[in-house]
Amino acid sequence: MSKAFSGREKELIRKRLIEKGKELFTGYGLRKTGVRDLAKAAGIAQGSFYNFFQSKEELFFEIIEQEEEIIKEKLLSAHKADEDITGRSLRAFLTEAFKLIDESTFIKKLMNGEDYELMLRKLPEERMAKHIKSDSDILTPMLGIWHRKGVLIDRKPEVISGLLRGIFILSLHRKEIGEDVFPEVMELLIESVARSIIKEDGND
Repeated sequence: MSKAFSGREKELIRKRLIEKGKELFTGYGLRKTGVRDLAKAAGIAQGSFYNFFQSKEELFFEIIEQEEEIIKEKLLSAHKADEDITGRSLRAFLTEAFKLIDESTFIKKLMNGEDYELMLRKLPEERMAKHIKSDSDILTPMLGIWHRKGVLIDRKPEVISGLLRGIFILSLHRKEIGEDVFPEVMELLIESVARSIIKEDGND
């Protein structure tokens, strides 16, 4: 029977599970890190782990979401939605986003593909759907502003948002694309996408 924790204890333990989970997942990967390892590192009983997360995959995904939130905040503080957008500025936005993702140790660990696939198999579908909607909630208003300004091509903001997310999903397939050519592939893809969704008179 798992121990009952106070509200303050729960807050501290959850924070510790996320911190230790990030360390263990980065060092050993999702497959080789068990609930027992996570609980021990956080100083709680194995059974108590489930008071905080349904599975190690859910904890793994929680850490991913926190890392992505940091990246989003940095991007949105540097690139305001109401600024005029051009092909050049969109390329800069996407390039900076990719750079921030590439600099995240945890996200790079995810990019090996195996951990990502394992997480997807175990994570409840509704959790992933909520995450995708959250991504759209961040990008769609920004794209809506650009669309009203007449800068974007005539496509739904949700469609363009999906296209932009698709660029970064490719980061999970770095090995398949080829480590040696991957940076150039991403650079060319970003340039091509920026040119394709910004109207001709908005490109430079």
